[in-house]
Amino acid sequence: MPNLGSNTVTVVRAASGAVLATLSGNGLSFPLTAAFDGQRILVTNNDSVSLWKAADLTPLGSVSTGAGTFAEGAASDGINFWITLAGTNQLARF
Repeated sequence: MPNLGSNTVTVVRAASGAVLATLSGNGLSFPLTAAFDGQRILVTNNDSVSLWKAADLTPLGSVSTGAGTFAEGAASDGINFWITLAGTNQLARF
């Protein structure tokens, strides 16, 4: 669960709601949406995305989506991540 105000992401167990970890750093800046592709977790930030390895929550880095892109939504089809860029009215594949 992205925590917009604190620039963190809370990882919870879906079955019980138990908090497993709180992630910070790794480029998190106003995180808005999270998506899972079976191996990685992608979190959208204002103008970037942050990635973690789902198995152990190791940070994999962050990638800029470009100034003024406002990466808002994210989803995965199991192969690619799809990111909506509200500032440019585009859909990006990662």
